[in-house]
Amino acid sequence: MAEQFSAEMQSGTRAAWSRFVDLVEPFRPDLARYCRRLTGHIWDAEDLAQDTLLRSFSLLGSMGYAVGNPRAYLLRVATNIWIDAQRRRLLEAGILADVALSRPEARSRPSQEDQVQVRDAGAVLLQYLAPQERAAVLLKDVLDMSLDETASILATTSGAVRAALHRGRDRLKDVQPAIQRPVPDPAVVDQFVERYNARDLPGLVALMLDSASVEMSVVVNEFGREGYEREQGWFFHSVVGSPGEYERPLVRQARKEFRGEPLVIQLHTLWGAEVMTSIIRLETVDGKIARLRSYTFCPDAIGEVAEALGFTVGPVFYSFPPFLASWQSMPAAALR
Repeated sequence: MAEQFSAEMQSGTRAAWSRFVDLVEPFRPDLARYCRRLTGHIWDAEDLAQDTLLRSFSLLGSMGYAVGNPRAYLLRVATNIWIDAQRRRLLEAGILADVALSRPEARSRPSQEDQVQVRDAGAVLLQYLAPQERAAVLLKDVLDMSLDETASILATTSGAVRAALHRGRDRLKDVQPAIQRPVPDPAVVDQFVERYNARDLPGLVALMLDSASVEMSVVVNEFGREGYEREQGWFFHSVVGSPGEYERPLVRQARKEFRGEPLVIQLHTLWGAEVMTSIIRLETVDGKIARLRSYTFCPDAIGEVAEALGFTVGPVFYSFPPFLASWQSMPAAALR
């Protein structure tokens, strides 16, 4: 058995992934809009969109027939991932309810807290069909897909779609239970911003856990020090840049609060004014960074955050080639 993936396998996979990303780029806005409406949350939508791209890419290698409609294919994969996640949450809610009822004190006289848990779990279970109804309404009414296309994506019949639309249009609700989202340590976020603006590459790397990950949608995934410490890795490229790559405008990072979460936003100076070009979210553990997620190639998320914070959006794209071409074609006067 091979002890590691060969360089040939990795380079071949990278080339195939690049071709895939280029092919699906025209459908990314619809995918992003669909995921945003489906999940109801900006970061959940980005996670779902990225999971959809990865799952769609991996499934292609096991399909023995041509995919004639990439847009419908992406939307179907996104729908399946989301509905599976809803089913898991419903199962977890049911398990929590069972646990609450199985405790000795619950068997005699359930507490008010236990009763709330059971009632909430039951409310979610009673709305078991809502995820498919919600998907049907979004596909048909928001993305203007036909009944047949919607039925194909949902793996059901046109008649079932009509019934789901009838129910969904009347009582479509968000059935996802409230999620407690981890908030990064503001002191670590501040240290990250300070060291980035000082171009302190060793200091930034020192903030990372040995097992941390750096993730930039569709472009970079680095795990552990072997990944993010390497020359030409994400930190090196972001802070130092590649020689001769393109003339870089003035750039700085800033900490901003967005819906209770401290974010790192990236600001470039173009034509003498600052524009927002990226977002970084950090997950922290004991004063260190456990996960860094860069949203440079997520224009929909950047646009939503920029609007909420009152910033103008700069040149943002779904993939690297158009991003690079845009900066390379920028007149030198714009970068001062």
